[in-house]
Amino acid sequence: MERIQIQLLAEKILGLTPDQADALVDSGEDYDTPLKERFGVDLETFGKIANALISLTPIIQEPNTEKFVHAFIEFQNGQGKILAKEAIDK
Repeated sequence: MERIQIQLLAEKILGLTPDQADALVDSGEDYDTPLKERFGVDLETFGKIANALISLTPIIQEPNTEKFVHAFIEFQNGQGKILAKEAIDK
């Protein structure tokens, strides 16, 4: 997973709104502090955990590329949004 995807997952798991995430970054803070406070891990460790778990997520077909991926998905109003993904060979 790309770092930006790991950061987006961190934002979601921490319950940060987009404005709160922007304020976090704008203040020069990183994701380590809130992740350590809540889960006892830094962003790097969180990324390793997310990478280890992604293969347990559902396999979906990306709408734009039609490639198959494992993905962490957020559903809102009946629509799914891919937060983080990993390509698979199929």
